[in-house]
Amino acid sequence: MTIEELLGKIPHGVRKTGRGRWLARCCAHSDENPSLSISEGTGGQILIHCFAGCSIDEITGALGLDVADLFPERLEFSKGRVPRFPAHETLMALADEIQIAALLLTKWNDPNSDWCTEGYDRLMVANARIQDGVTLIRGAPWLTI
Repeated sequence: MTIEELLGKIPHGVRKTGRGRWLARCCAHSDENPSLSISEGTGGQILIHCFAGCSIDEITGALGLDVADLFPERLEFSKGRVPRFPAHETLMALADEIQIAALLLTKWNDPNSDWCTEGYDRLMVANARIQDGVTLIRGAPWLTI
């Protein structure tokens, strides 16, 4: 699937925010303000992120897609090699979520902090994203480091 095809599946609220970047209203939840970031990775994969916390499975499901649809087709080369793209983007996203989790846990352990339900909820989102990333890396032969 191309990024243009994906953008065509989003019913409303898509706007370009820069070169190869868009922001839209997320289809996985009632989104009054655009919270879905869309861009194209260096290897042709489509990168989507909902700042409200929707998972990749929820977003693709709401669009009638599978997560695999966000990746370029695997083409065979004459020597039987499969094209690959760097894992750095997945690893960078994991690093961000780990930093968020570490900061939230630091606040949680601080007796003077104003720890609240929102912090706990965001920690659970970070945990889910980290687990998704680990699963992706473990099962993805197309990643190179």
